[in-house]
Amino acid sequence: MSFLFFFMEVLLMFAWYQKNRKKTAIAYGIVYVIACYFMLLSYIPKEVVLQKASDKISLAAPIRVQEAHTEETVQTERGSDAKGIQKTYTCKLFGLIPIATMSGTVVGDQSVDAVGRPVGIYLQTQGIYVAGLKEIQTVSGEKVSPCAYILQEGDYITGRDGKELSDKEDLQEAVEASKGQAMVLSVVRHGEEMEVKVQPQETEDGSYKLGIWVKDDVAGVGTLTYVKEDGSFGALGHGISATSGSQALSMKEGYLYETSITGITPSSIGSPGEISGLIHYGSAARLGEITRNSNVGIYGKMNGTAKTAYAGNSYAVAYKQEIKREGATILFGEGDAVEAYQIMIDQIDYEPKEKNKSFVFHVTDEKLIDQMGGIVQGMSGSPIIQEGRIIGAVTHVFINDPTKGYGIFIEEML
Repeated sequence: MSFLFFFMEVLLMFAWYQKNRKKTAIAYGIVYVIACYFMLLSYIPKEVVLQKASDKISLAAPIRVQEAHTEETVQTERGSDAKGIQKTYTCKLFGLIPIATMSGTVVGDQSVDAVGRPVGIYLQTQGIYVAGLKEIQTVSGEKVSPCAYILQEGDYITGRDGKELSDKEDLQEAVEASKGQAMVLSVVRHGEEMEVKVQPQETEDGSYKLGIWVKDDVAGVGTLTYVKEDGSFGALGHGISATSGSQALSMKEGYLYETSITGITPSSIGSPGEISGLIHYGSAARLGEITRNSNVGIYGKMNGTAKTAYAGNSYAVAYKQEIKREGATILFGEGDAVEAYQIMIDQIDYEPKEKNKSFVFHVTDEKLIDQMGGIVQGMSGSPIIQEGRIIGAVTHVFINDPTKGYGIFIEEML
């Protein structure tokens, strides 16, 4: 019976289409034109960076870019070489039909030393980071979560009862000393300060707990992307966060250290590999200070001797509108053994939802595939070179295909 009803519906739809064929064709045509328009917009960046005011901009055919206006008094925020020149462009379909406008900022010539070497990274959080909530078993055998609906993952605990807490050990001592009495915690949530009341619970072993996972520091291995002439550096191309995809951790202080690679676990489909390293802590092995942890990388200043030791070859900067869907190379290696591995740029997204996922590439270098299975965790920050210029850095590996990865435009890291 259901098949009969389905068959009748198909016949009715066909009869309606025959009667309204012209209207249907027009509707399909309108939808197609709108789809094409939005597809073309994806090939047009809202803003571009230029080295010279005379630079010409070429985008994917059939889009033509024409200069519409120049303003020489606008102050820019991109680097010390900024010229204070802002341009406006009109993007035309086939050079005839205006479909979008685009702004351009002239920043002058920029170059950096591309590095591609692993470094040890240590960062202390600004406050005690709440990594999660959990149930605990009380002395009476009841399972409870004392901070449920009070604290949230991502909160930063900065004090209790009006007193500052410097680290998680301070918090643990305060909870134990409470003997189950309510405490008022000072918390920062999404940048806003607040106070919340919590009550520690006595557990089976006689200790007192809040039922939260906390951390006040993180450490790991990443790749140094570049060093500038003044010693400033950029690395990773994404932030240091508590979990994948979460916001960059609010930092108190951080440092780069020398590291020795102890092993590499190759990537496989569904299982990204990783670089294991021994971080050499101590003042003698400290390479520099991290001053900013953001969603587009970590930044800071190298020590004088480290700047010289880690300086690589100098490369001019290429901006996003200059990147081509062609071959490029990843620089990665330890010490003097930094190698150039071949890749192919597949997709470019001028206006990505996440800046550290601006373009997609795949590895074509058989040596990198044989040794590591493609991209592995720890290669984040490896500089990407195309036609003798630095265009970006590796940021993520595809879990379902580790020969593919995401990159970030180098202009986002400067």
